[in-house]
Amino acid sequence: MRLAGAALVTAAGVLAGLCAAGSLRERAALREELCRMLGLMEFEMGRFRTPLPALFGKLAGQLNCQAGALCRRVSEGLELLGRRPFEEIWSEALKAFPAAERQLLTPLGQVLGQYGAEEQLAALAACREQAERARDEARTALRERGRMAVGISAAGAAALAVLLL
Repeated sequence: MRLAGAALVTAAGVLAGLCAAGSLRERAALREELCRMLGLMEFEMGRFRTPLPALFGKLAGQLNCQAGALCRRVSEGLELLGRRPFEEIWSEALKAFPAAERQLLTPLGQVLGQYGAEEQLAALAACREQAERARDEARTALRERGRMAVGISAAGAAALAVLLL
């Protein structure tokens, strides 16, 4: 019976470590998708001068996960553009994001649809560069802390299991 309890404690520790590593992996994947979204936005607006409603409708079909959902929410919100400012629509669509990503993307709401194409492209480029730095940081954190989280959790759980025996 003690051996089974020790095995369960060890398994719980490993699972806790895997959950921590999974959280780091999800953050890296989200930031990767945001970089892709911003790059596509910059390309479409720079190359084709795609208007915002068409841009977000197109991106909603091309992107997955939270970036695609963001584009869908903005696309749906743009139907109210005459009654609501874009900044408010953008801010509302970002509420589903974690604070760090929301802080990264919020300044775009003040520029998109408000200024000329060159200003919008400059804001997109600056935001994309910040997102790429954040993505690289998330990748580094995943590499450095992901395995460490699993290892430390497993070692701690194994030590606890030994103490319980």
